[in-house]
Amino acid sequence: MYKDSLDNFIIDGGSLQAGEVTLSEVIYDDQQNHAVVNGDFCDKPIAVIEDKINEIDAYISAKATREYIHPTFEKLKSAKLDQVNAWTAAKITGGFISSCTGSPVTYDSDKDTQLTVSSDLNTINLSPEKFAEKFPMGYPIRGYSAGSREKSIYYLTVPQLIQWNVDLSLHRGNCKQDGWIKQAQVEAALSKEDLEAIILD
Repeated sequence: MYKDSLDNFIIDGGSLQAGEVTLSEVIYDDQQNHAVVNGDFCDKPIAVIEDKINEIDAYISAKATREYIHPTFEKLKSAKLDQVNAWTAAKITGGFISSCTGSPVTYDSDKDTQLTVSSDLNTINLSPEKFAEKFPMGYPIRGYSAGSREKSIYYLTVPQLIQWNVDLSLHRGNCKQDGWIKQAQVEAALSKEDLEAIILD
């Protein structure tokens, strides 16, 4: 593993000697017409400082391009599992299709939507009479009809809302099962190539 040591410093960029000038204070940038070296104004360019800047740039570049240390297979597996978990979570919250209104509609399935509908369903189950009072036109949920790029508002009846929630639960369960399958494939992988062959679409 690379270490910042004097030996590596010299290997990467040399000793970075500035020549005959001992630099204690330097103001040297692209914004100023003159440089300040040890308290004195000097005309630019100053070769010794330009050389020093170039040497430092070479050092930084050399350090960045040193031999790459490949991660262990276990680290590759761990990283792939993280990708699988993120992929599964994105599938769960990325929307789902329900035909609770009679036609397929793609609804949101983000956590806020899940929590809001779940809470409202609990209220409806405890006090069914409040549904008509609170939602006289039906329960409003936005979604995309087939082929549409703009959301429409759908007003669901209680049975439709219950079916909507069932479809959401099935969607969530299917996504989790897909995630478990991918996790099992990662655990069974024996090589980097096996991991790369696991496609998260």
